[in-house]
Amino acid sequence: MKYSIPEKRELTKYEIEFLTYLCEKEKKEWLTQIKGLKVIARCGCGICPTILLGNSINLEVQSNKKLWIDYYAEDDNGNPIGISIFGTEEMPTELEFFSLDGNADVKKIPKIETLKSNGN
Repeated sequence: MKYSIPEKRELTKYEIEFLTYLCEKEKKEWLTQIKGLKVIARCGCGICPTILLGNSINLEVQSNKKLWIDYYAEDDNGNPIGISIFGTEEMPTELEFFSLDGNADVKKIPKIETLKSNGN
């Protein structure tokens, strides 16, 4: 499987809301960057809502960045979903979603009210 699939677009309203919520809790210095971020690619699986970010639509994907935010949530069926935000000191570069127990395909971003910190 490829690491990512090109996808050039603006963030959705909910993606902005989701990132803002997590950054307010964990990485306030990124808050000023969020509205200017662009989606530059998505996960190579083509199914999950994982997105790769940049401050320009023309940036190359930045992989293997530092894990800054580590949360989990539940999908609509109660399945546990891992949420990781990777990035540089200046900005997030990836918003990743994955099944924590391998029993469900993650197809959409979980509801903010189900988020819990992994305490890292």
